[in-house]
Amino acid sequence: MLRGLRIRAMLTQEELAALSGVSERQIREIESGRVPMPRAGTVRMLADALDLSPEDRAAFQLAAQPGATQSGATQPETPHPKAGQPDTGQPDAGQREAGRSAAARPFTEQPEASRPDTAQPDSAQPETGQPEAGRRDAGRPRVPEQLPSDVDGFTGRAEALRVLDAATSAVVAVSGPAGVGKTSLAVHWSHRAAPRFPDGRLYVDLRGFSRHDAMEPTEVIRGFLDALGVPLDRVPSGLTAQVALYRSHSAGRALLVVLDNARDAEQVLPLLPAGPAARTIVTSRRRLTGLVAETGATALTLDVPDLPEAVELLGRRLAPASEGDSVAAIAAACGRLPLALALVGARAQLTGFPPEAIATELRNPRGRIAALEIDAVFSWSYDALSRDAARLFRLLGLVAGADIALAAAAALAGRALPEVRRTLAELTDASMVVEHAPGRYRMHDLLHAYAAERVRAEESEAGRQAALTRLLDHYTHTAYHAELVLNPVRAPIPMALGTPVDGSEPKPVLDLTAAVEWLKTEYAVLLAALRQAEEEGMHRHAWQLSWALDTFLNDERRWHDEGAAWAVALRAATAMTDRPAAAHAHRFLSAVHGRLDRFEEAHAHMREALRLSLAAGDRAGEAENRFVLSYVYWLQGDGERALDQAGRSLALFTEIDDPYWAGKAALAVGWYLSELGSLQEALPYHLQALELQQRAGDRPNELVTLDTLGVLHQRLGDPMSAIPHFRRGLRLVATMDNPALRAQLLGHLGDASEAVGDPETAREHWREAYEILRGLGHPHAADLRRKLQA
Repeated sequence: MLRGLRIRAMLTQEELAALSGVSERQIREIESGRVPMPRAGTVRMLADALDLSPEDRAAFQLAAQPGATQSGATQPETPHPKAGQPDTGQPDAGQREAGRSAAARPFTEQPEASRPDTAQPDSAQPETGQPEAGRRDAGRPRVPEQLPSDVDGFTGRAEALRVLDAATSAVVAVSGPAGVGKTSLAVHWSHRAAPRFPDGRLYVDLRGFSRHDAMEPTEVIRGFLDALGVPLDRVPSGLTAQVALYRSHSAGRALLVVLDNARDAEQVLPLLPAGPAARTIVTSRRRLTGLVAETGATALTLDVPDLPEAVELLGRRLAPASEGDSVAAIAAACGRLPLALALVGARAQLTGFPPEAIATELRNPRGRIAALEIDAVFSWSYDALSRDAARLFRLLGLVAGADIALAAAAALAGRALPEVRRTLAELTDASMVVEHAPGRYRMHDLLHAYAAERVRAEESEAGRQAALTRLLDHYTHTAYHAELVLNPVRAPIPMALGTPVDGSEPKPVLDLTAAVEWLKTEYAVLLAALRQAEEEGMHRHAWQLSWALDTFLNDERRWHDEGAAWAVALRAATAMTDRPAAAHAHRFLSAVHGRLDRFEEAHAHMREALRLSLAAGDRAGEAENRFVLSYVYWLQGDGERALDQAGRSLALFTEIDDPYWAGKAALAVGWYLSELGSLQEALPYHLQALELQQRAGDRPNELVTLDTLGVLHQRLGDPMSAIPHFRRGLRLVATMDNPALRAQLLGHLGDASEAVGDPETAREHWREAYEILRGLGHPHAADLRRKLQA
């Protein structure tokens, strides 16, 4: 059926994979009959991509799920150990998200530890009637707004603005030298033209000419798809498939895409949206001739402004009565370069020096600059700073991230927040940094390069190392505290952090909302800090920061970044000859590669993790490795081997008397058995899991087991025995502030009530679940509405 529907839609397997987010290998195996009963989430993703009619969709789902449901029971999301968290005891996402926005929580959200990922290979799984968590945002396209703030006091550039207004091509390439104002022009025009693009504005700094690594197209596309509402677990790993998915989601939408600071055409071409309603603005120091030739882009070369425009730009920052000749002399001495004009104008405002005095100073051979050689102006502005401001400015040259928050700047400087806030205000007034968002600061890459020169020249190696240690301690300890809030039952970090150094002042993270907000805001900066720790040989920071970011990266389904982080951690552990830390990293990498369908790499990492654990006599490590190995086998569709490894893991955890992990392993064994059709045999393992979880105080997984036990009884044709488990689950979830999971339990309780011949009670539970989901704006509310109507 899948093959026929695909051919009718005139799609190749590769094209369907790109549109659906299901791997090409999975599609091939379904069409060949090797996977006769694909997962419910996979079926939905394929049906969405094929744009099936309601009748075709119903037939398609029925064909994929022969005999999968019993007694009218709705199968819950699988209580499988969390895919990306092989480490100690991840609670499920439903419980971890108790403090997050209710609208963001899916109806089906069991603990992440308990649900399969949409990218996994298919194997027998009953139809659940519920959208997978990874699909919770599908069908709800977002309107992204990623533009930076508009440029304050933008002036001039009338001809360039006219070209942008009149351009009919889909791409405009704005080129020109550093500091000439390309970004300012692109951002200002984008704000002015925003009403023409009601479907959203995407922006990215491609970092083509910064000292940091330029952004790869795959990284940018994942960010754009996320902003457009595509769950990251639907994003394929290959660039070709990513581009196809990105263009399918941008086709027909009036989008504005700003690709700032591009390195070359090769970096830009995969990032162009599809459809005639979209517009892309590209800025680069290079002319991007290849891009113009390939796309027919409008080429706009931005030179320094003419003298009248430069005088106007500078005059806005000088005293109204300034003499025109003096202002013109300053503009000419600055080579009319907007960045230099801004620096000089800022100094004039701060010092109150009249333009005549500034012009005289610039006429000095030491102060005068050529058109594009602005180091003299940098030096001039730097020398005018206070001692504290000059120190902070040069220390900012050590920062690898694209920007820095106030708290992190305070750690870098080793000073109190109020003092650093005043110092940053001085740097902002001097146009040495820009406060581009409240409490967040960045600098032009030329200024950053100048700061890096100054810090190498004026700070000792010990001083630079101390500043970096404070900054990385700030990031690592804050991320660690956030991790404990996201995942309070995770085992202690194997490589203990110790006490943060004086002056690093980790940011307090008091609740789940604050933790998630901080991690999302600092996400790119933290990854840059991780890479910097490795480059600087600060291996403990690199390993610890990787560990602290794992739950967030997994919850956000940023699995490529999760894998990159653990690769850094593995290299760090190897450099420190820390075998337990290396085994830990191999274990995580095995799970990540498994989720990405890279099974050869997944097994290679697991073999090494097992070797290290066995050589060290680490029984707990071996047990965790086998627990994760069971998951990798399940991803491959090998349920028998998955069951075997889960059983061996359970035996080891029982032997070392670890009730928390033994409970997780018992639940995994029970779930594998039930999915392999051995429902009666699965029952005692669920009961064992429940006893162990209660002993360990593991309420999140206890809740999963109660829900799963209820559904298991329904599948066994005993809905009367299911009801007490659902009721216990409802009492437990009442302590967790998780309305989405409460709705799921109510829905299951309604199903069981109907099955025992109590339609009034069923309607009552379904109605309450429906009201919760309607309030959350969740699409599954419609399913409950149909049940109530029926």
